[in-house]
Amino acid sequence: CLQVDSRGSPQAEKERKLYAIFDAFSQNNGHTTLSDARYVNALKLFLSGVTPLEYQAYQGFARVGRQFSGAGARIACQMQAIDELRHVQTQIHAMSHYNKHFNGLHDFAHMHDRVWFPSVPKSFFEDARTAGPFEFLTAISFSFEYVLTNLLFVPFMSGAAFNGD
Repeated sequence: CLQVDSRGSPQAEKERKLYAIFDAFSQNNGHTTLSDARYVNALKLFLSGVTPLEYQAYQGFARVGRQFSGAGARIACQMQAIDELRHVQTQIHAMSHYNKHFNGLHDFAHMHDRVWFPSVPKSFFEDARTAGPFEFLTAISFSFEYVLTNLLFVPFMSGAAFNGD
């Protein structure tokens, strides 16, 4: 259950913990203690590849929600759109600290259209966003959210913990 504005919600608690980690990393100059510089390059690939996709998911859920006539489906799409936008914002906030110390994170949206590695997910999102509402929800909710992001975020966070990030 996604609770957006409630101070005691599980979502608000996750946000407090995430931003506490960001602040501690920044205050302790965590960028100087990375064990492997290749981690920063992986971070650049990950954030520049995934953040625009999260934004496209936000746009898609907002658009699809307007196409439904029932209040339940509209609200569900609205809540999912808000969640996707929150993901984009936290990823951009994560980039902001690294961007102070490393090159390559300042223009992820521009680079997203010019590099080859996200071509498959970009094509997937283009197909999903030009399909009907049901096809979009099926493709993005199940394939992107449950399969792809879990395969990306779980090992990425494990790598971050290993590297002291």
